[in-house]
Amino acid sequence: MSLWRLERLRLLRTRRWIALAAVFLVLGFGNPLATHYLGQLLSGRTGGGYIQITVGQPQPSDGMASYFGNITSVGTLVTVVVAGLAFAVRANPPLAALYLTHVRSRAALLVPRLVTVAVATVVASVLGGLAAAYATTVLFGAPKAGATIAGIAVSCLAQLFAVVITFLCATLLRGQVAAIAVALGVVFVAVPFADLIPGVRPVGPNALTNLPTTLQTGAWTTNATWATVVTFGLCVAAVAGGLAQSRRWQL
Repeated sequence: MSLWRLERLRLLRTRRWIALAAVFLVLGFGNPLATHYLGQLLSGRTGGGYIQITVGQPQPSDGMASYFGNITSVGTLVTVVVAGLAFAVRANPPLAALYLTHVRSRAALLVPRLVTVAVATVVASVLGGLAAAYATTVLFGAPKAGATIAGIAVSCLAQLFAVVITFLCATLLRGQVAAIAVALGVVFVAVPFADLIPGVRPVGPNALTNLPTTLQTGAWTTNATWATVVTFGLCVAAVAGGLAQSRRWQL
């Protein structure tokens, strides 16, 4: 059995694909619905009367922005956990020894895992975006096609960034929990903190993460292009760094 087929079977039989698909689809259908009933959700009762909160009529952009805003947190969290479980090859020493002594190179072992998880994440992200677009169309009207397509594409790149950061952490650290914890720290703490560096905020990975939401009410800018290029470059660097680090592993 080839390693490529093995990784596909591992993803299916461990039900990790369900975790990815379920989160993205639930948020895709649920966020526009929550936005639609936001006024009722915010209304409450105190004492003998009700608190009336006036909320403007939601627009199609609100439904999509709600999805993109939540997927950058909840979706990324699940992505990192699933990726961390797949990439922590050395977490089980006997199994790691078996793998590392029966493959021709570290890359031959790791690349199928990386590609399989990356493809699954992209598919889940696309399905979630399409679900959000459908729910938004039903509840508010059709969102802007260009902004929606660009938002889904950028959201996929943001999720891929989380995957490759987890891959790099897993090659540096032996345990699953440690790799996942450090990857979450990088994605949710270090990346936003990097915005404090002069010149990084408009073109860094954090700008790309927020881009799908801003595109719903704004236009694509030069900074958006640079944020995409910078994030893609960091993804390539993380993969290269992870593969280089794996060649230094000791049994």
